[in-house]
Amino acid sequence: MNKKASIQIITLLGLIILFYLLTLVSMLIFQAKGVEPWRMLMATSALQNIGVFIIPAVITARIFNPGKTLQTLQLNRIPGFVHWVLMLLIYLASIPMMNAIVLWNEGWQLPETLSWMREMEDAAKVATEQMLNVTSIGQLLIVILIVGILTGVGEELIFRGSVQRLMLEKKINPHIAIWATAFIFSAIHFQAYGFVPRMLLGAFFGYTALWSGSLWLPIAAHALNNSLTTITYYEPALEQMTWIGTEPTTTTIVCSTIATITLIVIYVRYYKQGK
Repeated sequence: MNKKASIQIITLLGLIILFYLLTLVSMLIFQAKGVEPWRMLMATSALQNIGVFIIPAVITARIFNPGKTLQTLQLNRIPGFVHWVLMLLIYLASIPMMNAIVLWNEGWQLPETLSWMREMEDAAKVATEQMLNVTSIGQLLIVILIVGILTGVGEELIFRGSVQRLMLEKKINPHIAIWATAFIFSAIHFQAYGFVPRMLLGAFFGYTALWSGSLWLPIAAHALNNSLTTITYYEPALEQMTWIGTEPTTTTIVCSTIATITLIVIYVRYYKQGK
């Protein structure tokens, strides 16, 4: 990796750390003022997405690629209709399969020496439940806006728009770049019991960015995933539905896996034909 790329990474990390510290300060201010917990979580999440993810990615791209910020971040083009359809079909087809992987990952039995991971997982689960525990459509829309859309934009700008892009620019094998970024994306959440499905999602976002040549597709996929999770939590009845339920049957898992693999093969062929 050449000097310019190394400097970009150092700059990016420096900005992330700086704005992360500012976010922590903001949290302390909210707590000192006695802000209601749900509002504090929403405000903190918004600040984190904007400050820790969006601003560092945009500033770094602008500094090292003056006048080409949108192009650098792959935000200068909208994918064609076929890309949107295939992305949506793959995501919907994979739901039972992914839910099965989620259940498998949650059932991991880690050594006692790693019990702190379960404690972190439980703490993160409590915070997530507090965030998603809304009682009105208005609150639900706010959560979708912040946790769904804003998080999708922020995390994709950092991971696929910055980390993965830098690896690809340095001629690193695309598959290595995508999976390495997906690994970092999952690891940075510090949730071992959700590591595998999150890494697979990260890889899916990475490939959609590669195949479409645009960051808008993984942003949309990321936002869709987060928003659907939020809506399902708000309306528990959805968890009982055959296809999107959290406890899929063997039949739906098999059908989902076959459909997902088939659609991915179709997308890969479409991508290769368009190169």
